Amino acid sequence: MLKKYSTFILILVATVFASNHQGVAQSTPLLDDDKELKLFIPEIYENRRAELMKKVEGDIIVISNDDAHNFHYLTGFDQSPAVAIIAPGSDYLYILFLRFTSPTAVLWDGPRHTINDAIHHFGADTAHFMQQLHRKLAELVGEGKSISVSPTDTRVNQEIENIRLRGNEVEVFSDLKETVENMRVIKDPWEKEWLAQAVEVTCDAHLRSMKAIEPGKYEYEIRAEIEYVFMKNNCTTGFPSIIGSGPNATFLHYPFYDRKLLEGDLILIDIGAKCNHYTADVTRTYPVSGKFTPEQRELYELVLKAQEAAIEMMKPGVGTLEPHHRATEIIMDGLYELGLITERNSWWQQRFYLHYAGLHYIGLHVHDPGHFADIVRSDRDGYLLDTEIKGRPMEPGMVLTIEPGLYFLEDGLDHVYTHFSQHADRDELNEFIRRVAPVYERYKGIGIRIEDDILIIENGNVNLSSGAPKSVEEIEAVMRR
Repeated sequence: MLKKYSTFILILVATVFASNHQGVAQSTPLLDDDKELKLFIPEIYENRRAELMKKVEGDIIVISNDDAHNFHYLTGFDQSPAVAIIAPGSDYLYILFLRFTSPTAVLWDGPRHTINDAIHHFGADTAHFMQQLHRKLAELVGEGKSISVSPTDTRVNQEIENIRLRGNEVEVFSDLKETVENMRVIKDPWEKEWLAQAVEVTCDAHLRSMKAIEPGKYEYEIRAEIEYVFMKNNCTTGFPSIIGSGPNATFLHYPFYDRKLLEGDLILIDIGAKCNHYTADVTRTYPVSGKFTPEQRELYELVLKAQEAAIEMMKPGVGTLEPHHRATEIIMDGLYELGLITERNSWWQQRFYLHYAGLHYIGLHVHDPGHFADIVRSDRDGYLLDTEIKGRPMEPGMVLTIEPGLYFLEDGLDHVYTHFSQHADRDELNEFIRRVAPVYERYKGIGIRIEDDILIIENGNVNLSSGAPKSVEEIEAVMRR
């Protein structure tokens, strides 16, 4: 937990986050006696399980932590292996199964959660060791109970298959995963608070990194500064920190940290603290020398203009993909003015510069799941470029990123023929390269992404990550200190 509860978050507790969403009563205290955000609130998990039972087809729910984030969302239980059965109308509504820990295991690894913990802390009506799972599940099936499961929950599906192999009929509905994941899209007040905490720690890490960046240091040194802030606040990394300097910034998720920072570089930092299981995701791009070059500034301010226009659109009723389409429009207009494309509306030229849809949910996972649009995410071209696909209407309680970017690989123009020869004839591709290459040369090796975490509220949005500077003037002022 953070040592000090931020004033920003306290204001949100009092105003923005007042809600009765998903059965979380406004009177449910979110802070403990020390005025710190509670790590666990049994009533919240109980309300989630009750809400889930109204939505699934099965008489009972069985879920293991093979389906880790959904399991945590329903139970808060954080040790493995574990299985939960939610069985309305049975002797026990909520049963937890956990691993038996031998005295020898305790000697090596320390104590684990006990049966008593499962009942008195995690709110189970009863609890057993994992060895009893098959017997209890077979007993419920014998009573004619149908079961809702996750299709990807290997442990539970294997248990059901074992029951079938013994000649028992089992009616199974594979609706659990999708149902829980759509519940996770709308955050309750406690979740919003933990996300705000995670974002605040992430912004603090950005500020520390800005003051540490200078020519001659290595990417791994900047990583150390960032992850120190996470650990100091009892948080971990929500995903591997992305720290790419110079040409490494042109790779979307650069996985290494071994390059020396050079005068004139940009450094792209995409990081997220995970606090009590909730993950932030905030990206900034900084000049290593403390001042943007003219070329860097041109592209940076174009991306920032697109991002700010997209954020302004993010409010209830607007489709989740509409801000992305607006950002795309601004970026393509800017690239045309700079001479980096030859046609504003050319499908393949847009696709050359755009690699991803610039929004996703955050929560228990950095790319939190849930219904996003009436199109599968694998249809990247539809997501990226079809403005008729507006996406799911935004609702209060959603928390999404918005992260436009531009990436000028040093050999980027060499890929034009490989990727787009089926979409344009050779003469068109040749003419594009002939006209664009002299301009592209000025910008090659530059990678820029700007990403914020946006909470949707009744009358608009709150930018949770506004604490991380992002205007050119703010960045240069901080880095001069």
